[in-house]
Amino acid sequence: MSDTETTEETTTTEATEATEAAAETAAPAKAGTMPGAPSNLDFLLDVPVKLSAELGSCKMTMQELLDLDLGTVVQLDKPANANVDVYVNQKLVARGEVVVAEDNFGIRIKEIVAKSSGP
Repeated sequence: MSDTETTEETTTTEATEATEAAAETAAPAKAGTMPGAPSNLDFLLDVPVKLSAELGSCKMTMQELLDLDLGTVVQLDKPANANVDVYVNQKLVARGEVVVAEDNFGIRIKEIVAKSSGP
């Protein structure tokens, strides 16, 4: 083969590879994945998140807050048998009931909150 034929063949191969790469990039993403993101998201499974549970809440004045003392009962806005809200990184994800697990409190999940369509 001559040098000219080799150069043309290399250029054609590079153009074909570039076209294939562009087609892969422009192809529609699978449902639930972001364009350009790997389809296997296992690397996210080790990311720590903060899970918290909220029994209820109340509003009080600063004076009422300063008057709190040992043994003071603060009444919350939910009845004792209501589900607690479970948050992950301050986003509501589930509701459940308080249980005792060994010497600690736990939460038995009773409802998974549906994903919102918002941002």
